[in-house]
Amino acid sequence: MPSSPLLTNPTLRALVAIALFTYTAQNMLNVSIAPLSRALNLPEWIVGAAVSLAATAVTALSQFWGRRSIAWGRRRVILLALFLALTAGTLFSAAVWARAAGYIGAFLAAGAIMAARGPFFGAAVAAIPPTGQALVAEVTPDEASRVRGTSAFSGAINLSVMVGSLVSSALGAWWIFGPVHATPIFVLIALAIALIWLPRDGASTRTRRRLPRLTTKDTQPGQAAPASSTEAATDNASGATATAELPPRVRWTDRRIAPWIDSVFGIYFANGVVQITMGFLVQDRGGLEPAPAVSVTALMLLANAAGAMLMQLIVVPRLGWSPRMLLRTGMTLALVALACLTIAPSLWALAASTFAMGVASGMASPGYSAGASLAVSAREQGGIAGVINATGAITWIVAPVSATALYGWMPLSPFLLALTLVALSCACAWWLLHRANLETRARD
Repeated sequence: MPSSPLLTNPTLRALVAIALFTYTAQNMLNVSIAPLSRALNLPEWIVGAAVSLAATAVTALSQFWGRRSIAWGRRRVILLALFLALTAGTLFSAAVWARAAGYIGAFLAAGAIMAARGPFFGAAVAAIPPTGQALVAEVTPDEASRVRGTSAFSGAINLSVMVGSLVSSALGAWWIFGPVHATPIFVLIALAIALIWLPRDGASTRTRRRLPRLTTKDTQPGQAAPASSTEAATDNASGATATAELPPRVRWTDRRIAPWIDSVFGIYFANGVVQITMGFLVQDRGGLEPAPAVSVTALMLLANAAGAMLMQLIVVPRLGWSPRMLLRTGMTLALVALACLTIAPSLWALAASTFAMGVASGMASPGYSAGASLAVSAREQGGIAGVINATGAITWIVAPVSATALYGWMPLSPFLLALTLVALSCACAWWLLHRANLETRARD
């Protein structure tokens, strides 16, 4: 089997290391925030609001960062993002310390936590996946290598979720506030990696010029060339000119990618519901107090990330399946796994169901990423990388707030809503992608 781009590209290896520490920091906040809200006597809706604000920032900025990682240079974009993440981690830690010590009230603590986990951390993590996905598209010339590359990069991010869950579990067992205060340290490590190992952007000081608008012919499915094709080679050969141009935007309603978005939307929403309510599920179904719930919640998220990472790093690259087959199989499995999780009566059943959800995501996500990337032209890879990252984020705008609100009303209701959306996306994966494939063949 050909080598993964993660093994051969030093810039991509540095990006993966940065993602590992940044997402570890983010996941420590995710694991802690639900138990913390009860330990600090904050309303439960704060949990959903903080994550939804972060998702809004990711949705708004993903394509912005993806395009500018090409126009401005990867180093500049990542350093800006990590500075925002460091600000977020420090603010979150300070707010928790001040609230626990009684120096600030619930209202001020809630506002600081929402700002830190919301727009600051959201803006930071919006930059890393599009930058990595655009680089993967640049170094993978065909469908098989694109699937391997996107799967490996996504698997590396899931590895950070596993690490974050393990660290949160260990620190949370020692001190409930431990994961929060460790968050800025992990961001500082990521910042050090970026400063030392990310190559300098040789063209970052040159004047930026916008690309001309794509014509209708450029956006036809038959014209969508891989990012490492002749077009990319020509752009790279032009030196500083290519790296200084701002790539074109990619519309969400573009007929080439809309079927892919519709087919994966449900599982992203379901993942948001499961992850944001898991801290409450382990307390209510397992009868746990907030302090031990931190460790158990971390282990549940670890099981989910382990399932996804197992598929993305080991299984998917060896299957050799097309993006369509990966997405269809993943969505079908997600429907079954979520149904089991909805009625899971014990912590062991919750763990098994959330692991199966991770396996489903580990198949569906690389299928979607590779399929959408291959559907557009090489000049649009920065834009489509942003759309790919924002697709998951846009579901988190609604999922956390709706899930926590519905859970407070009736604990079963957010899972029934998620099941409905997964079923709709599963139907789209089998029907819309089949129709889109037939239309493409007819044009060819």
